[in-house]
Amino acid sequence: SIKMSASTTLNEPFNNLEKLPHSPCVTLYHRNGRVGCGTLERGVMTGRLLHWSAVVSNGSNESNAQSSLPPYVAVLDEADYTSQTIEMLQTFSSNFVAGDEYGPVTDGGGPLRGVLVLSTDPSNVDGVTFPSPEPLTPQGDGTPMENLSVGSSYEWNVNNNGDGLTFTDMSGLPTVYVADSQTAAYLRNVASEQANSISSDLNTAVFPSVLSEFNYYMGPSETTDGTKVTSQQCLEWKDLDGNWSPKCLPLGGNSIWAVAGTPVSLGYTDDENANDNNQDRPTVILSASIDSTSMFHELSPGANTAASNILSLLLAAELLGSSIKDEVLDQLYSRITFAFFQGESHGFIGSRLFVKDVIGGFECQAGNEGIPSVLKRKDEASTVRACLNPLRTDLTFQNLGDIRGMIAVDQVGNLGGGKNLYVQGGTENGFDAFLSEVMIELSANGEYTAQASSASNNNEDGTASLPPSPVSSLVKLSASGAGGVVLTGYDDAFVANSLYHSHLDSVSMSQSIDKDAIAASATLLARSAVAAAYQNENNE
Repeated sequence: SIKMSASTTLNEPFNNLEKLPHSPCVTLYHRNGRVGCGTLERGVMTGRLLHWSAVVSNGSNESNAQSSLPPYVAVLDEADYTSQTIEMLQTFSSNFVAGDEYGPVTDGGGPLRGVLVLSTDPSNVDGVTFPSPEPLTPQGDGTPMENLSVGSSYEWNVNNNGDGLTFTDMSGLPTVYVADSQTAAYLRNVASEQANSISSDLNTAVFPSVLSEFNYYMGPSETTDGTKVTSQQCLEWKDLDGNWSPKCLPLGGNSIWAVAGTPVSLGYTDDENANDNNQDRPTVILSASIDSTSMFHELSPGANTAASNILSLLLAAELLGSSIKDEVLDQLYSRITFAFFQGESHGFIGSRLFVKDVIGGFECQAGNEGIPSVLKRKDEASTVRACLNPLRTDLTFQNLGDIRGMIAVDQVGNLGGGKNLYVQGGTENGFDAFLSEVMIELSANGEYTAQASSASNNNEDGTASLPPSPVSSLVKLSASGAGGVVLTGYDDAFVANSLYHSHLDSVSMSQSIDKDAIAASATLLARSAVAAAYQNENNE
């Protein structure tokens, strides 16, 4: 939690603590360590509010350097919340130790005790650019997921000033976002007034002050023996008695998939009563990510990065279901499967698990027929099969057959004011190229047209660079034996100022969504899915 207080004065002898409405930046552990924010120890971190520019400007005057400084909390607008700003604040603070003006400091940290990020003044939002916290190469080079992406060095996020703050370890720097405009205005004024009162000496005007108190311990960076804490260690943590007691929660939730036509049989693949849609048919997958992320994880609306994709896929499923009878869909060469994957922003968690299970030969320790689950499909007497180890609540994916290819959709809600959609990938021969050609041809006479992306195509393995999407999981896990294309709202880089993985990716904040573009994408996805499922192994 975070609290605000006024320092003790003769007129007000007791601190007035008030919890401040906010959204925190939290710590995320990954395979190599941690990123994100949090206090150094379990105790609170307290400091007076100062505008960040005053701290940096005063810090440039070496003649004012002190061995210790009164603790402070840097206050900045969201447009200034960048890795460069944080680096400047941390560099200055590292030259000092925190004083004890507001209570004992035992964590050994510097005078910078936290950061308050304020929502932009609505009257001054015109012309303000909000950088994306993701790096130039999202889930690519320099990130824990770089080996999971196809074309990891490609800079998809260059038009959004990709900042890389998402993958910065800010342990010891608790940070929160204040969304309420009136509260933000008050804090902005307080921070500026207190900064002005110190003139050129950060060691003056300590009392009275408005303070901020942080209590956001997110776990250690290292164990007592100096070993770096990773996601695996955090999840395997044991207490003093040797009992499993994980110190963090796994990312993600549940992925969802369904087929067009007659539902896949719940029974094992050897079931003699398998229906027409449960024969040994390959499958063509239409996919999307169902979640987003931001520096403040409670605020990840994902209007363009997630919601637009979900809506386009749902509309495509509705079009197929309402336009083509199940009997016809069941007779197509390939099955059409719709998949909505979770955790895609954190290493393609959902799609990698799904693809591994389907093409990797999933094996349940209790036998691949599994055990009865508590789940039951509507209007069917039989229950879903499940596995306890490894845990799967539904084993019906075993009946999907081989994955022939995948069409993913990404950021089709914001086309930058234009009416062009783009097909990423599909530049090589084979089924990928067929998917690309079909999508471009089927959209040729529409108001919104699709064209081949001009993204670089010079990867060492000869494959096209792919934007972060479930298709990367299929390409990587199949060793390029299967692949697909991505329908996007951008060409060779994300649309400028599209708020990629920003807390502002919301129509109620700063995002502009083109509903007609989403509808056009849905139509194209539905038509392309039928064409892809119709084509047989002889390309007929």
